[in-house]
Amino acid sequence: MNICVVSTFDGTTDDYMNLWNSLDYQRDKIMSDYDIGVVRDGKIILMMNVLDFNLLEEVMTSEEMKAWDKKFNCVDEVYSLEEQS
Repeated sequence: MNICVVSTFDGTTDDYMNLWNSLDYQRDKIMSDYDIGVVRDGKIILMMNVLDFNLLEEVMTSEEMKAWDKKFNCVDEVYSLEEQS
């Protein structure tokens, strides 16, 4: 299933990419494909094809992720995506 996550946070694109890169070892288990769009520092749009929602939830609610969200005042809006013909 394809989803879109719009993340707004008090940090830089580099802060987000450091977090993203720290998840490298799990990404292939969570998703088959993704695209990251940088709107501006502090706002990222992530589109991904999710393979394992349970693992995604586990990662998104991990202590590391909660600490990052708190430090950068991050708010994630999650949308499901459906291809239109």
